[in-house]
Amino acid sequence: MNKKGLLGGVGIVIVAGALIGPKFVGPQVEGALKQHVEVINQLPAYNARMVSFDSGWFGSTATISLGVDFGSIYPEGSAPDDLSFEVVIDVQHGPVLTQFSPGLGMASFEAHAKDDGLREYIEWEENTPFYHLTGSAGFFGGVSYDDEIVAFSSKPNDEQTSLTFTGYEGEGSISSDEFSYEGKLEGAEGLIEGQAISIGEFEISTEAKGNMLEIVKGELYEGEMSMKLDKIIVGQPDDVDLFELKDLGIEFVSYFSDDKESMNIDMNYSVESLKAEDFDLDDLKLKMAFNNIDSEFLLAYNQMMQKIYDQNPDEIEVATQKLVKENLPKLLQAEPEFVISEFSGKMEPGEFKGDLSAKLAGVNQMPDNMEDTQFWLSSLIVDSSIAIDKPLLKWVAEQQMLSTMRMQMPGADEAELQKMAEQQAPMMIDMYIQQGLLKEEDDEYRSEFQMENGEGVLNGQKIPIAKMM
Repeated sequence: MNKKGLLGGVGIVIVAGALIGPKFVGPQVEGALKQHVEVINQLPAYNARMVSFDSGWFGSTATISLGVDFGSIYPEGSAPDDLSFEVVIDVQHGPVLTQFSPGLGMASFEAHAKDDGLREYIEWEENTPFYHLTGSAGFFGGVSYDDEIVAFSSKPNDEQTSLTFTGYEGEGSISSDEFSYEGKLEGAEGLIEGQAISIGEFEISTEAKGNMLEIVKGELYEGEMSMKLDKIIVGQPDDVDLFELKDLGIEFVSYFSDDKESMNIDMNYSVESLKAEDFDLDDLKLKMAFNNIDSEFLLAYNQMMQKIYDQNPDEIEVATQKLVKENLPKLLQAEPEFVISEFSGKMEPGEFKGDLSAKLAGVNQMPDNMEDTQFWLSSLIVDSSIAIDKPLLKWVAEQQMLSTMRMQMPGADEAELQKMAEQQAPMMIDMYIQQGLLKEEDDEYRSEFQMENGEGVLNGQKIPIAKMM
C-alpha cells in the first residue's frame, strides 16, 4: 500500500470515529444523569427527576426538575414548604467538540436554570441566564467546568429593603477519586430594615480526595476547604458604621490516621479587625482541632443524619445520644482529643493569648455506671494556659463590673458607675490572685492548669479534683 493510500485509510478511520463515536456517547450521558438524579434523591430534603431526555447523533438535551423540601428542614419557618425549578442541560457528543468547551473529549455541556419566575423579584441583563454552567468530560471520565451567577439587583419596593449582587464565578474539576472547586463573589450591597449592609469580595476553595457521588451519600473523605471574606460593614443610611469586620479567614482540613481507623479535623479562624460600639479587636486567631475520632462512628453519624434530618431537635438529640452510647467503647479507645493550639488577639489596652488540650486516654474497659465521675476524671488529661496584658484585664474587669452595676442600679449616672468600676476592678483582680486563680508576671497576668489521673494543678498548686466531686 502506498503512503497516499495509508494516509487515506487513516483519515477514513479518524472521520468514521468522529462520526460513529458520538452515537455511543448518548446512552452514557443518559446513564450518568440518571445516576446523579438517584444520588440527589438520597440527600436529605432534596428531590430530583428527569423530566425529559432527547438524544440525537451529535447531541442530547435533558430537562431535570430539582426540588428542596424546606418544610422538612425548617418546620417552623415561614418559607414555602417546597421550592422547585427546572435545569436544562445541552450536551454535545464527542470525540470532536466544537460547542461549549471546544476540543477533543467524550462530551461538552452547558446547563442553565429556567429562571423566568425570578424576574418577578429581581432584575438582571436580558437574554442572560441567572445561573450558567459550561464544561467538558474527557475520555477517561474526568470533568472540568466553569459556572457563574449573573449580577442582579432586587426590584424597587415600598419597604426599606434592597439588594445588589455584583456577580459570582467559579471553576471546578471532578475525577473518579478527587474533586476541586474555586469560586469568587465580587461583592454585594443591601438595605434591610433601614440598615445598610456591604459585603466585600468573597472567595471559596475546596479540594477533596474521594468519589464525589459517594461523598455526597455520606462517605468519609480527606479534604481542605478555605473561605476568605474581605469585609462586612453594617451601618445606618447616614454613614454611621455599627459593625465592621475585615479579612475573615476560615479553613477546614480533614485527614485520616495512618491506619484509616480514625480522623483528624483542623479548624482555623482569623480576623484582621472587628469593630463595634465600644469594642475594637485586631488580629484575632483561633486554631482548633479534633483528633483521633473513630472513623466508623463518623460514618455511622453521617448515615444516621441523612435518615433523621426531618425529625424535631429532641428526636435528633435522642438518636445521637443512642449512637454515641453504642459506639462509645471504640470512640474512647481511639483516645479522642480536643486542641486549641492558639487563641489570641489584640485590643487597645493590650493583648491576650491562650491554648488548651484535652484528651481521654487509657480507656480499655467501660464502667458499669456511665455517670461515674471518678472514671471520667481519671481518664482525662488536660493542659491549658492563658496570658493577658495587665491593662487589658483591668479593662475587662471594669466592663464586667459596669454590666453588673447597670443591672443592679438602673438609671444611675453613667459617669458615677464608670468611676466605681475603675475603683473596684483592681480589687477584683487582687482577689483572683489571692485565691490562686491568677499569677502576676512582669506586664501580664497568667493562669495555667494541668490535670491527669484525677489530680489538678492550678498555677503550681495541687487541687484534688476527684475528691471535690
